Amino acid sequence: MSRTNLTAGRISKFTLPAGAEQAFLWDSDTKTLAVRATAGAKAYIFQSRFNGKSLRVTIGSIKDWSIDRAREEARRLQTLIDQNQDPRQVAAASIAAAEETREIVAAELRRQVVTVADAWTAYLAHHKKRWGGRHMADHLNLSQAGGAPRKRGNKLTVAGVLRPLLNMRMADISAAVLIDWQAKEAESRANNARQGFEMFRAFWRWCASRPEYAAIVDTAAVENKDLRAEVPSRKSKKFDVLERAQLPAWFAAVRGLSNPVISAYLQGLLLTGARREELAGLRWEDVDFKWGNIWVKDKVAEEGRKIPLTPYLACLLANLPRRNQWVFSSPAAATGRLAEPRITHNRALSVAGLSHVTLHGLRRTFASIAEWVEMPRGIVAQIMGHAPNATAEKHYINRPLELLAVWHGKYEAWILEQAGVEFEQSQPKLKVVTSHSKKAIL
Repeated sequence: MSRTNLTAGRISKFTLPAGAEQAFLWDSDTKTLAVRATAGAKAYIFQSRFNGKSLRVTIGSIKDWSIDRAREEARRLQTLIDQNQDPRQVAAASIAAAEETREIVAAELRRQVVTVADAWTAYLAHHKKRWGGRHMADHLNLSQAGGAPRKRGNKLTVAGVLRPLLNMRMADISAAVLIDWQAKEAESRANNARQGFEMFRAFWRWCASRPEYAAIVDTAAVENKDLRAEVPSRKSKKFDVLERAQLPAWFAAVRGLSNPVISAYLQGLLLTGARREELAGLRWEDVDFKWGNIWVKDKVAEEGRKIPLTPYLACLLANLPRRNQWVFSSPAAATGRLAEPRITHNRALSVAGLSHVTLHGLRRTFASIAEWVEMPRGIVAQIMGHAPNATAEKHYINRPLELLAVWHGKYEAWILEQAGVEFEQSQPKLKVVTSHSKKAIL
């Protein structure tokens, strides 16, 4: 190959011959350096031999590299070969090292700027389709900023128990910070403090599983023993149930409500043991009056569960207005269905002269009163939608709906008897019977 001393003039005049794909102008000063011309472009290249094979590396365009810099780069590449190093591998390692450095810098920048609120927002968005409405509402309530007008009254909302943490950087969350937070919140709202800790621990573990947050979070912080000691213990709600003797007063007050939808809904909670949102979300297409069953959306079983539609409950539902797709409809609600029956229930409890019982307490009442008719615990759990907790329940026992209906019917008949409600399936009208007409309990 012919060589010439590379100059700016010679490189400028060097062109690609007609019909050729590439041409080379070799430097006489640095033997491994050449200018390669291709269609519409000229670039410096380095060419030598490594381990007995030809090796060519593009240095760069003649527009970006001066002749002296190109010669210097060609000598450097040859030095690597003389040291038995492949310039291509050295370049790849250099690029990888630079990328790793950029990642380290980027991670450190994220540590400096990412707040807990940023990750919390992503956490809620990730679980939006996985959680029920009530569970999501609890997370939003305990993380609210506060200061907004309440829906009722003139007071402003109070900041949620999680808000102090959400205002911090993720990098600043430590066991010591969480201990101080729990100690302070537990003084004024112990139950919220415990619930907030459980939510935050689940959130923090989720962050540790996400590549964008894993390098920032300290998972050991939420597992600290001193922190767990500050978390208030869960208070049992075993007394949040209706007693047998309270059934007449409760039924009289609830059945006396002016709103038949709420009245039927509250009685339905007690008669089915369903969760409040499971029953509130019941659609007319889920109710089969002919075969006597209801499909209930279940938070345990993804496909839901089928439970018996007992005679009295069937009568209640059949008499409800069919305004839309919802069984427990509400024209005033944005969703078209019952949204907040709690206030009406509290009013009924006051009229009945009973102590406070939550809507979930009606579900607990179902489980408690079921023992009066000696309903098997497995059937109680299946009707209520509890996950099986024994091998036999999971893999061997398959109870047909007819069997559930037998026991569920006994439960309903017994509870109506105790409440003084006389009901005959053939008669659409119901009436309250005085306690003197109740049969003695054997």
